[in-house]
Amino acid sequence: MTEHRDQQLRQLICLLKDGDFHSGQKLADELSVSRAYIWKLMQQLEALGLEFESVTRKGYRLLKPLELLEEENLQLAMASNGMPDWECNVLLLTDSTNEQLKGSRFCHKKILAAEHQSAGRGRRGRQWVSPLASNLYWSVGWQTQMPVQQLGGLSLVVGLAIIKALGGLGIQGVQLKWPNDIRYQGKKLGGILIELSGDVAGALQVVIGVGLNMQMGSTVAQSIDQEWMNLNELAPDVSRQQVLAKTIVELNQALELFEQKGFAAFQESWQEVDECFGQKVSILQQHQELKGIGAGVDATGALLLQTGQGMVPIYAGEVSLRFRA
Repeated sequence: MTEHRDQQLRQLICLLKDGDFHSGQKLADELSVSRAYIWKLMQQLEALGLEFESVTRKGYRLLKPLELLEEENLQLAMASNGMPDWECNVLLLTDSTNEQLKGSRFCHKKILAAEHQSAGRGRRGRQWVSPLASNLYWSVGWQTQMPVQQLGGLSLVVGLAIIKALGGLGIQGVQLKWPNDIRYQGKKLGGILIELSGDVAGALQVVIGVGLNMQMGSTVAQSIDQEWMNLNELAPDVSRQQVLAKTIVELNQALELFEQKGFAAFQESWQEVDECFGQKVSILQQHQELKGIGAGVDATGALLLQTGQGMVPIYAGEVSLRFRA
């Protein structure tokens, strides 16, 4: 998609975001294009996951009001919270925020958010459904001298920062499912994807990707194969802008502490929100299944599984954790 088309879509969204009806002719006049071209842009928005209705002699109306993330306000929020050296960019459309921060485009202390991802990913290569301007999708570039062996608990630390941010916005009761799921009463609110590159002995480039369901419609989420929910079901008045700004601040503080003291500094906090603790679970790893009861995590962030043969540590990687009856 061209940059010009990107700008036109953003302008169109800004005109429609109040949730009222807008005639095709009025929209065409605002963008200096034809009504037929407005129709094409609306089809593009629908393909990107934006839900609207079209009524003869009334025009187009979004099914629910929306807001676009404001890059300048996010940058101001970081500066006012002692983070003037952090950079923030917001894209309307991208393939994947994680991909956009990899390799030559990597930047330490950079936040990259997008309103839509065409190739968003979760752990183990799963697709991350990313409808336009409905949820939160962002990645953080973070360079560290910590050896890779000490980064096992990083996704847990990110999850704890998100829970602390949500708590600061009055959202309570959110839990974490090891190693990277954010959940509420058994339903998925979001997930975390950590990707590493660089020298395994130090100077690692870390890309931290986060997706949070905010106000996703059920139609675009039909491909999701597990129970999920939106954050706005818990806090209807909390905006995406508020959640992202608060989370960035909490994540910065958590990363500083993690680099200084490792995951051990977070172990007690994890136990308070550990959805797996005391639950019967199965660990699927390399075509093998290990059953046991969740017993918390150790000082490295490894899951502790109580089995008939004793306590077994499970390390994050190509593993899948499932609850069982």
